Amino acid sequence: MKISDLDVGELVAAVSTAIAPIVFEGVDREVEPQVWRQRAQLNAEIMGRITAVLQCGDEVGPDIRELIDRCTDHMKVAFERSFAELLGPGGTLSEDHKL
Repeated sequence: MKISDLDVGELVAAVSTAIAPIVFEGVDREVEPQVWRQRAQLNAEIMGRITAVLQCGDEVGPDIRELIDRCTDHMKVAFERSFAELLGPGGTLSEDHKL
């Protein structure tokens, strides 16, 4: 069996599920929204890099840097969208931290 034989989407989902508790460790409702944003950006960076390598299949070539940039940018946009309700103007955490 080779990497190209596996479902990349399934791998990415499994890796994301595994690393999220580590990246977001200690982050709860009491933490300021900025900390959530920073952790989400870090998570996007990690997942973008992993996704790029997995998309290469069995061999990682010299174009990996461009692929990492694309995948990381895509992940950042996806995480921003998913966190918008929580962290955006009027978001649950943003409202919790208003004085």
